[in-house]
Amino acid sequence: MKKERNIIKFMYMLAAVLATGMLCTGCTGKSDTSENTAVEQESDQTEQEAEAGQIAETYAETEAAAEAVEGESPYFGIMYATVLSVNGSGSGENIVYSFSDKSDPGDSWSFTGLEIGDIETEIAAGSDVVILFNGDIVNDSENVNFIVVVPDGEYVIRKTTGRVTNNMMSSFALETSSGNVVEFIKDNCRMDDDALDTETEQEIVVYYADGGELGNYPLRIYIAAED
Repeated sequence: MKKERNIIKFMYMLAAVLATGMLCTGCTGKSDTSENTAVEQESDQTEQEAEAGQIAETYAETEAAAEAVEGESPYFGIMYATVLSVNGSGSGENIVYSFSDKSDPGDSWSFTGLEIGDIETEIAAGSDVVILFNGDIVNDSENVNFIVVVPDGEYVIRKTTGRVTNNMMSSFALETSSGNVVEFIKDNCRMDDDALDTETEQEIVVYYADGGELGNYPLRIYIAAED
């Protein structure tokens, strides 16, 4: 009897050990799944950072918008360029502007007067200008959107949030939460409908090129998301 009890006792112990092992195996599988998910997320983030780094390395004055609109490229950039030629007369599609990128002189671009939102400076062959653009100029250059040609100078991409206090024909002003007022030159950049409505208390987000005394030129205007 003692031997049988020992055998039965042993069988119970063995069953308990096997059950514990099965539970541990289940736990291990769950842990592995979580770790795999974390690795995949980290890999995706690394790829995104690498792509942004590649763009920034080629165009140092490029920034990715935090509030990317679906279907739009989040990249906004500044190109320092030299005008190669101006062909045609009149306006719109009758004139073709060609220029070279100073960061890559062998890379030339061209567009018509209808393919750019605004021209805020004189364009003549041999002159230096600055071109603000939207798009992944490194990996998807065919879909780059040229926003505005502005006077030659030094520009920095910035972002600000605030409420529109003044909306004129060629400019508008924004008051930030800290009480600062930032004035912008309208340049036909993309903006949300009614974003510049002064009758509301809504806040808007503006990505823009700060040219100091040369002015602030918007790159994209969003209505800020409500919390």
